[in-house]
Amino acid sequence: MSNTNKLRTGAMLLAVMLMIGLAGCSASPQASVDPAGIDVTVATNPSPASINEEVKLTGQFAGIDLDKSATVSFEIRSGDQSEFVDAVYIGDNTFESPYTFARSGINEVFVHLYSGDLHVTKKKPVEIQ
Repeated sequence: MSNTNKLRTGAMLLAVMLMIGLAGCSASPQASVDPAGIDVTVATNPSPASINEEVKLTGQFAGIDLDKSATVSFEIRSGDQSEFVDAVYIGDNTFESPYTFARSGINEVFVHLYSGDLHVTKKKPVEIQ
């Protein structure tokens, strides 16, 4: 085998190994998670929450391991209007944001989770007095 063929063979082998390595690194760690198996518990602190008083709105996830690279938004719907509030990761699969509810009764809170290529939305009721 000539030196030129050895170089080509070596270069092709290196290119294939590099592509395999990059493909393995780019796979999303959440790719094997079933979105149907993910749940979130939404709570307020203080609880029960009162209208026009700031609370800590928290979402704690189960069925997935999360860290601070994930992002969570709370979407609070009231009639035809919705408001998005970004939450901060505080550890233990839990995200938190301050929020003041302007409507008493049952408020619909949609929790949006983004982790890698995964986007999951869960609807949870929150009662406000």
